[in-house]
Amino acid sequence: MNLNHLTVSGNLTRDPEFRSVGADKSVTAFTIAHNTRFKTQDGEQKEEVTFIDCEAWGRQGEIAAQYLTKGSQTIVEGRIKQDNWLDKDGQKRSKLKIVADRVHLVPRSNGTKDERDEGAGDAGAPIPAAGAARPAPRPASAPPARPAARATAGKGATTEDPPF
Repeated sequence: MNLNHLTVSGNLTRDPEFRSVGADKSVTAFTIAHNTRFKTQDGEQKEEVTFIDCEAWGRQGEIAAQYLTKGSQTIVEGRIKQDNWLDKDGQKRSKLKIVADRVHLVPRSNGTKDERDEGAGDAGAPIPAAGAARPAPRPASAPPARPAARATAGKGATTEDPPF
């Protein structure tokens, strides 16, 4: 069995970089910082930061470039890829990065309740996959949509969609 899937959350360290590759392809590159807090054996609180390079192709990348900015919190689902190259001195170099299958927009939690409601309508929802039907924009005065219940494989049981 070959499994290569991960989910990671963090904040963008810089604005995403969008570029076209060929006539009909595009890619957006961005880096997220993931903070981990832990206690040492002495009971001291420590924080460790991991910087993770990511790339999103096609429609996922276009929307990420449009809505994410430096400091934005996001959740990225995808696979690990290793890039290999020779540097200018002829030394072999390599770097791991995430190739995003889905990029989730996470609403900001600071600000007034009204600002959160207005800006968070579909925030936190995954960016639609390429070719997926896009929902019509909702009016600014409409309340945020609630996730619809969906049937599962078990005898008519229902469950709500996850919050992200």
